[in-house]
Amino acid sequence: MKDHRVARAKEFDTEAALDQAMGLFWRRGYEATSIQDLVDTLGLNRSSLYATFGDKGQLFEAVMTRYQARVSTALLSALKPPAAGRAAVEAYLMAVVDAMTALDGERGCLMLNASMSCVTAPAPLIERATEAVRSSEVGLLAALRRDPELRRRRDLPAVARFFAAQGHGLAVLARTGVSRADLKAAARIALSAL
Repeated sequence: MKDHRVARAKEFDTEAALDQAMGLFWRRGYEATSIQDLVDTLGLNRSSLYATFGDKGQLFEAVMTRYQARVSTALLSALKPPAAGRAAVEAYLMAVVDAMTALDGERGCLMLNASMSCVTAPAPLIERATEAVRSSEVGLLAALRRDPELRRRRDLPAVARFFAAQGHGLAVLARTGVSRADLKAAARIALSAL
């Protein structure tokens, strides 16, 4: 006799649930987001949450992956070849402003928020967030070195670090509610360093 039972399909969209979890972690941070907050926001029971995403750390890791695929990749694409020099730096800073102010609420940068405030997250996740924050400096330096006039500067690593700091500062200001127009004005002033 055949078993005609059909495996019960998940009654929720995991992609949408990840987006909701990302929004919650992004707004509140890792420490301030409880399992109950996740259950309430995602509309799942605890067993479904754990069965699908694992524990809070595993869910945060999935959120970080999603964030990097969507936001970090978009930011760093402004610095990829053939982008070079001042134009690349300007495109990067404007992309930071757009990304940090595009969504509802003041969020800033998920990775920057995590690298600065996470103390209870698993160490590999904190390291991953910190490495993601530092990747902007690497991308900026490569873009600056592609500019024939700028590549001769001996202080180019410091210049890249300066603009990485400007990008991070814009993200912090976005989190505090500074307007997009004011952030873009600040970015244009920073560009005068070139």
